[in-house]
Amino acid sequence: MPYRGIGIDHAHRLIEQGRDAADRMGLRAVFAVLDAGANMVAFVRMDGAWLASHDLAVAKARTAVMFQSPSEALSTPVQPGQPLPHFDHISDLLLMGGGMPVFDEAGVLIGGIGVSGGTPDQDAEVARAAFG
Repeated sequence: MPYRGIGIDHAHRLIEQGRDAADRMGLRAVFAVLDAGANMVAFVRMDGAWLASHDLAVAKARTAVMFQSPSEALSTPVQPGQPLPHFDHISDLLLMGGGMPVFDEAGVLIGGIGVSGGTPDQDAEVARAAFG
């Protein structure tokens, strides 16, 4: 029976394309690829990347999987000093750029990628570049 989720080869391709983009931008980034159940498939921390970026990359990927949306799209309702509607009771989410859902050819969610190492805008750019 063929595997229908995100496989390790697909995860590695996403990471390699993302690493190429991070290198071009002069960033040292962390990449986390999760399956559709938000379980880790692959993880890479580039030499010199911040250790704190580990948790941030995983949270961005998890956010993209859980909402089937880029994590940056979910930052709109976030206002300093205000409650986070619908998000305040869900743990391990990060509502800023760097997380992208991964869909198969039929449009079915198969996973997500999270990137951390730069600003939220830079992380979002690297995450988008991971798709080639």
